[in-house]
Amino acid sequence: MCDTLLEENEEICPACMEQLPRTEQASLRGNSTEELFSDIKRFERGGCFMFFDKASPVQQMLHQMKYSETPGIGYQLAKEAAYDFMTADFFDGIDVIIPVPLHKRRLRERGFNQSEWIAKGLSDVTGIPMDTSHILRVVNNQKQATKSGAERKANVEKIFAVSHPEEMYRKHILLVDDIITTGSTLHSCIKTMSAFRGCKVSVFALSKARKTILQ
Repeated sequence: MCDTLLEENEEICPACMEQLPRTEQASLRGNSTEELFSDIKRFERGGCFMFFDKASPVQQMLHQMKYSETPGIGYQLAKEAAYDFMTADFFDGIDVIIPVPLHKRRLRERGFNQSEWIAKGLSDVTGIPMDTSHILRVVNNQKQATKSGAERKANVEKIFAVSHPEEMYRKHILLVDDIITTGSTLHSCIKTMSAFRGCKVSVFALSKARKTILQ
């Protein structure tokens, strides 16, 4: 973000890491992320690492991660976030980390799932296992970025399915995504997870859009 040359194997320089607009939601219960999912009975906890504004360095960084084949940015940010969130006991009681899946066609086009890289960063720091086999994206829906709130909700209806739900019985699952705007995608995913009997759900994302960009 600062145009300084990076060291070898470095995706983000320490100075830029310190300047990230962190939400502090790890230790703030009832935060704006949790409010998005307060209508879900089995929802436990939610938090995002940093705020996202249009035309900001964070937007530039996340777009580079997704569209310039540099998923290591997400991995490094997730590791940084994991250390922050661990100090607030955010991961206590979580059994498994599941990234929001991409449809196989989009995965082929992009070459990677950025949410999976984020989940891997969290898993490597916390030691909580990551799973990519029990939630599937079965519909290759249109991208959410240019849609209104109502259009986002309709666009993600019934796009997920589950596999071997009996293996997730009474698990506490952390769903992971790159950015939360309206929460529609995660809502749809959690709705599909009703097949996981007795499960509890928490959510984590690298970034959360501020309300101003939704107007």
